[in-house]
Amino acid sequence: MKIVIADPIFLTEEYIKRLKALGELEIYDNVPTSQDEFIERIKDAKVLIVGRYGVDAKALNSAPKLKMISLWQTGFDNVDLEAATERRIIVSNVPNYAFDAVAEFVFALSLDLLRRVRLADLNLREGIFNWKYYVGNQLMSKTIGVLGIGDIGKRVIQIAHGFNMNVLSVTAHPSSERAQALEVKFVDLDTLLSESDIVTLHVPLTPETEHMISAKELAKMKSTAILINTSRGKVVDEAALIEALRDKKIAGAGLDVFEKEPLPMDSPLLKMDNVVLTPHIAFLSEESLDECTYMSIENVEMFIKGKPQNVVNPIALKG
Repeated sequence: MKIVIADPIFLTEEYIKRLKALGELEIYDNVPTSQDEFIERIKDAKVLIVGRYGVDAKALNSAPKLKMISLWQTGFDNVDLEAATERRIIVSNVPNYAFDAVAEFVFALSLDLLRRVRLADLNLREGIFNWKYYVGNQLMSKTIGVLGIGDIGKRVIQIAHGFNMNVLSVTAHPSSERAQALEVKFVDLDTLLSESDIVTLHVPLTPETEHMISAKELAKMKSTAILINTSRGKVVDEAALIEALRDKKIAGAGLDVFEKEPLPMDSPLLKMDNVVLTPHIAFLSEESLDECTYMSIENVEMFIKGKPQNVVNPIALKG
């Protein structure tokens, strides 16, 4: 059985040994330069481990032996699930990892924006040493609106309480017991947007959440508020966000994800001084990388044992 790691993931010798014990292993530690190169890499694979590179129907149909894809991430929007399911290819992901890393990163972006850390660093390197340029705002006692209260959202809420922040959230199933347990106030979306100093997104990308933050929603935010997105780029209407930032309808944004990745070099976001941009790295800590690889390989092991786990297209199991 051939196992192919088609693009870069975190690997140690221990993990390489585990995979070699399962079958013939082929590792690629660079990103394919084209889809044709990607197809060439995976054409003989029975098991594919893939990080961020997209796996579309053409790629799937070019790999006739492929039976299982182990995603080195939680999101699975980079795989054509319909095509995979049609081929009865099992796709497994890594759920519930890196929530500490991502939650911490929310506050890294927030503090950078509010305290103008990046601007101060850049100016200091140019010899500008004047405190008047960097008067910012504290997190303490501000209101944060958390959209999505899965594991990451809950961790964000816990950290926010450490800053003595007021926490608002939206849920389809509000209850006083749940609100008390999380120490949040459940409100509707309009209230969350209009009352929050920071709005942070922690929802998966689905047809329902795509562009859930568009011009209409941005118009309801405070002009002093900031938007943080560490979820998926398409949750935000990027064109509407650019307009809101340009027209100072909101104060700023911290973005780790984008509608198109890598972020195109002609994006207006790159020329704005009221945004902080990072290349999809919120999950990136040594601890979370190790956790992700461990689970990704375990998914392969369980598939080989005939007990697939963390399957995101369970219909494929019925084939």
